[in-house]
Amino acid sequence: MTPCQVCGEPLPEGASFCPNCGSPVGSPLGTEERKMVTVLFADLVDSTGLAQRLDPERAREILGLFFEAASEELLALRGRAEKFIGDAVMAVFGLPTVHEDDALRAVRAGLAIRARTRRLSQALGLTNEPLDVHVGVESGEAATGLGPAGQLLVTGPVVNAAARLQAAAGPGEVLAGETTVALTANAVSYGDRRQATAKGFHGDTIAGFPVQTLTPRSARRTIPFVGRSSELAILRESLHRATSTGHPVLVSVLGEPGIGKSRLADELVAGLDDDVPVLTGRARPFTDTATFAPAATIVAELAGLEEDEPPEKTRRRIHELADRTVPPGDAKRLVERLALLFGMAEQRTHASFVQDVQAGFVALVDGLAREKPAVLVFEDAHELRPPMLELIERLGSPARSGQRKALVLALARTSLLDERPAWGTTTANAVRLRLEPLSSDESFDLARQASGRRIEDAEATEIADRAGGNPFFIIETTGMLLPDGSDTGASAPRPSLPPTVQAVVAARLDHLDPRLRELTRRASSFFVSFDMHELRTIDPEATGDEIRQLEEAEILVPEDDARPVGRWRVRHATLKEVAYASLPKRERVRLHQLIADRLAETGHRSWAADHLELAAIASLDLDRDDRTVPERAADALLDAGDHARRRTEGRTAIDYYERALALAGSEERWGVREARALAGIGEARYWLGEYPPATEVLGRAVELGREVDDPFTLSLALRFLGDIAINVEADVDKAEKLLDESLAAAEAMDEPWACTRTLLFAGWVPWTRGDHEAAEKIWRRALEVADPEDGWARVRALNSLSINRTGSDRIEPDPEGALREALELSDEASALAEEIGDQFSIAMTTVQRGRILDDQGRFEESIPCFDRAIAVFEDLGARWELGDATAERGIAKRELGRLDEAEEDLRKAIRISEELGERQLASWTWRALAQVSERRGDKEEAEQRLRRSREAEAQGPR
Repeated sequence: MTPCQVCGEPLPEGASFCPNCGSPVGSPLGTEERKMVTVLFADLVDSTGLAQRLDPERAREILGLFFEAASEELLALRGRAEKFIGDAVMAVFGLPTVHEDDALRAVRAGLAIRARTRRLSQALGLTNEPLDVHVGVESGEAATGLGPAGQLLVTGPVVNAAARLQAAAGPGEVLAGETTVALTANAVSYGDRRQATAKGFHGDTIAGFPVQTLTPRSARRTIPFVGRSSELAILRESLHRATSTGHPVLVSVLGEPGIGKSRLADELVAGLDDDVPVLTGRARPFTDTATFAPAATIVAELAGLEEDEPPEKTRRRIHELADRTVPPGDAKRLVERLALLFGMAEQRTHASFVQDVQAGFVALVDGLAREKPAVLVFEDAHELRPPMLELIERLGSPARSGQRKALVLALARTSLLDERPAWGTTTANAVRLRLEPLSSDESFDLARQASGRRIEDAEATEIADRAGGNPFFIIETTGMLLPDGSDTGASAPRPSLPPTVQAVVAARLDHLDPRLRELTRRASSFFVSFDMHELRTIDPEATGDEIRQLEEAEILVPEDDARPVGRWRVRHATLKEVAYASLPKRERVRLHQLIADRLAETGHRSWAADHLELAAIASLDLDRDDRTVPERAADALLDAGDHARRRTEGRTAIDYYERALALAGSEERWGVREARALAGIGEARYWLGEYPPATEVLGRAVELGREVDDPFTLSLALRFLGDIAINVEADVDKAEKLLDESLAAAEAMDEPWACTRTLLFAGWVPWTRGDHEAAEKIWRRALEVADPEDGWARVRALNSLSINRTGSDRIEPDPEGALREALELSDEASALAEEIGDQFSIAMTTVQRGRILDDQGRFEESIPCFDRAIAVFEDLGARWELGDATAERGIAKRELGRLDEAEEDLRKAIRISEELGERQLASWTWRALAQVSERRGDKEEAEQRLRRSREAEAQGPR
């Protein structure tokens, strides 16, 4: 039977509404988010008897009064009455925002509805047969989204569980489920466990616990952890799930600065067993990659690396880490991949940098978390770059083989979801926790605890009222009001509490010694942390004693509390932001340029560009006509974008280029730099498969490149426009003109690198027309022109020549000889790809080898080739290549008689082709599907698919 989309109960055939929860059948429910919610069902006891005893109008009036009373109690406790079903109400706590005490408020709502119903019964004079309710409450993960009428709805087993608990509750009883009990154990007293009938659950039963009474919360022994018990329970349950299932869980803890994200993670870590490794990824500067700095921090900690260690010692320690983490046969590759984080890789190309770093770090975590659990904490995730965020999501997805018993915590501001609305949705187990401000009572309690009971209740109340429920601000304000321990014989006047967060933290800074305050303000210009040498770059008079004083004042903290490493950071992001805001903008210009100069001297160009950008923004605020600093910053951002693009960090490259353009001023003044930035954006979007925006920005690059007469821009932009013309627009004549112009621009520069790449693209023009001799000449020329060290281009030239051998009998009339020569070229390309270590090149040559094996009838041998390539393309997000390889694998499976598997692969390839809007794959893939239908004996379906193939071919490149 079909289950209800809301509660999961089986639906009778032909039902228009669910008889269990009342939801319309077949309503289109779209999932927007998975959340931890608490669901409450409250039902009048013996409502049928009530209807029989009373006049229908009177019964309806009483039912309306009950619904009104229940709604008021729910609203008072921030519950959401989702629907009224007969004589029952269903409510949800946690929509639209999760609170730490959702479960407790739901239990309190159940008790309040019970009490309100009894008072209503007395008021109505129903003394002989009084009104009463039975209530069920359960918490759990649910899918949330908009229902048919645009209202927020929740779906999932938690809804059915709450309904079953309500049905099992006795008159006047509030029955809570196991998860609700776990989340409220410190605040609610429960009776003995009992089992309730619940079809579809394990053993067709569900555990329920009757609520007895609310109990006061016990005071914690450590100070600032207040009001986050339910979130802590969720983290512990998530770790338990990861440990018991072997599948990782990604928990995103979201909230404003100072709300307690790191404190929550610290509380979890403090309760772990000693043998559970905790790996904390921070935005550590001055590794070889700003993009993967958190991963580099973790690797450095595991390997015991210190800063400025000689390369041979660093490599040795990474090798020791690999030896104790992964099997011996995998250690060498892991060392090469992790060494990329520290600029010591032996590969000669940047093209596979992102995928190699990601694959290496995932392999490291898999080795650590295969047998025992591990916890990974990534701080300030909202500041991380796309490849690092993708790596975190990948860590939260199940391992391809074996187990990954990892709890992955991403601590971030809510702006992370503004930039990445789908964050975490691609992982199998993902939880989002939004930390809300503390309540007035919790804020008061925190202020009293933080002061050691040394401030009066009136002062604690004032702090709670003005701090807005932010734990950090409460602690900072309380600390400011505490006596400083000095005995001067007279009490100094205390400053008044400022009305805003800015004023609270600024007041704390204002109470520092003037010299220490100035040092703090200057230190706030560093992005993350600093050592003494870096600090003296911007403040030559800084001393170790001043650092010590700022540590004692809890303004600065060591970057690593476990061991002294000689690096410090401002204690909290909010404190840092307030200190930075107090800097005059002209001083910001000076400080950021000083830091950028040092970073550039030490080879950290991307970090330098980030600082120059801030200097430029401040400079423009001061004088829009002074372009000195903005011009320098735009140059640096362009350079950083080029660096990221060469490493195939497409999203990062786009970000740098767009920031460079934002500083470039009005488009009327744009020149060569801006033209190259547009071309770089176009190339990055091309490789990401974003063809429409790539076409638009490449067109802008060509237009500007012609205006400023820049052959570099023209060669690059026209090259990718030419390929889009073939594969997306299906216009070979247009492609030929674009690629001819690209080649002319490349030759005008006398640049082998540019000439080779344009020739590689240009060869597909005659090949698409069936002129394989002309294609052969172009690709041979590309091979001749390519720099001997340009392995990337040489691989592609050899692979293209191999494809050309299998694609025509004009070059080699002997088919067996053609395939033999094609295989030799493919083997040469594959060997070179392995040598340069570029995963994309390896996968590309592996697909070609699989094709040749197919042509030789060696289908069993070809499938592993396609499997390997598909895995790489999936990791890289190379959608077109993934579709191509998947279709080829489907053909091989068809020839082996594995028709269902072939059908699946070929259909997937067509879906990818349609999503990309390209015109190469569809025609021959539909033809291959038609042959699957023929082998099944379905002639009608085969003809339909052949017709689709002909239609696609008619729209293909000509």
